Amino acid sequence: MARQLPAHLSHKSALALLPSSSITAPIEAVRRVHDKHFARWPPHINLLYPFLASPSETIEQGATSTSQLKESIRTRISKVTRNIAPFHVSLSAELPGTFSHSQRSKTVWLGPSTQSIQQLQADFQAEFSECNADQRPFTPHLSMGQAGSEQGALLLREEIKKSVRELTTVKEELPMALDWYVDKVFVIERTGYKDRFKIVGTIELGKE
Repeated sequence: MARQLPAHLSHKSALALLPSSSITAPIEAVRRVHDKHFARWPPHINLLYPFLASPSETIEQGATSTSQLKESIRTRISKVTRNIAPFHVSLSAELPGTFSHSQRSKTVWLGPSTQSIQQLQADFQAEFSECNADQRPFTPHLSMGQAGSEQGALLLREEIKKSVRELTTVKEELPMALDWYVDKVFVIERTGYKDRFKIVGTIELGKE
């Protein structure tokens, strides 16, 4: 169970970057096997997590209902995104990163090549200063899976390389990387802790 948070924050919502569908095939091929959070999270890079509690509101449309981002939150996000131009990111598969939680607990991840994500996150952190539950330095990453040892982490890194090589059009002589044009940010939310996150808001970069 997630640790107790202030009432205004929740582990059931996040402000995140979601990669283009054009690069998710090799990511999901690995995550499906190795990521214990595969069913709950889409591939993502979190910018703010935990995020604000209940960021969406239910809109009744006849016999159906949908969830959409609250306008007050959209306005605050747009305040940041209107000043940020879209940018390119390259997720290198040559040397995936590893978080070592203990000798028997590792998380293997792909990291972006650009500092633009750090700046984007810093701008959001300044706007949403109340989202301060995570005091760790920000390390942008896309989690690929977990391993129970250093050797397991090494094997997972090799599997990531293999997946990128087999499921993309990367040429043999080029570095293995997944290129991604970041032009929007997403607010995602889940109903319960075991439910899958769904998009409740999409805000484009560089737009008023």
